[in-house]
This record gives sequence, structure tokens and C-alpha cells, in this order.
Amino acid sequence: MTKITVSKLISSSESTTIEWKPSLSQIHEIIESITAFANTEGGCLFVGVSKYGEIGGVQIGKGTVEDLVNRIAQHTDPRILTPPQ
Repeated sequence: MTKITVSKLISSSESTTIEWKPSLSQIHEIIESITAFANTEGGCLFVGVSKYGEIGGVQIGKGTVEDLVNRIAQHTDPRILTPPQ
């Protein structure tokens, strides 16, 4: 199996299976990308990466991930839920 690192994925360009969003404030675009991935061959969405592949990061507060998962589930039909970790 080929091992692909996150830095290698980010150093490539966006594609039909790789998307970058600079911040969590782009929730509608994030949900749109996740929905597209769910309806095709899947993919990876990186939040905190600019459209030029520059890593800026995001601030993650208490409840941020839970809020993101809930908003994705509420705005997709059938609901897209994250797998258990």
C-alpha cells in the first residue's frame, strides 16, 4: 500500500478528490464539497489551507468539531455523518 502524507496532498493541487478551504466560516462551501465527495468517489477536505495550498490553520475551540459535524448532518439529506473514531 502506498503511504500518502497530508503534506504531500496539500503540496499537490486541488482536484476532484482534494479541496482546500481557508476557514470554517465557509461552512456552506464546506458542506457543498463534502456532499460532492459523498456523491462521487470520496475525497479529502482540508480546512485551514488557502486556495494556493498555503497552510494557515484554524482556531478550534471547545465544541467546534461537534458543531461542524452537526451542521453537516443538518444540511444534508440523507444525512452525512462522520464515522466513529
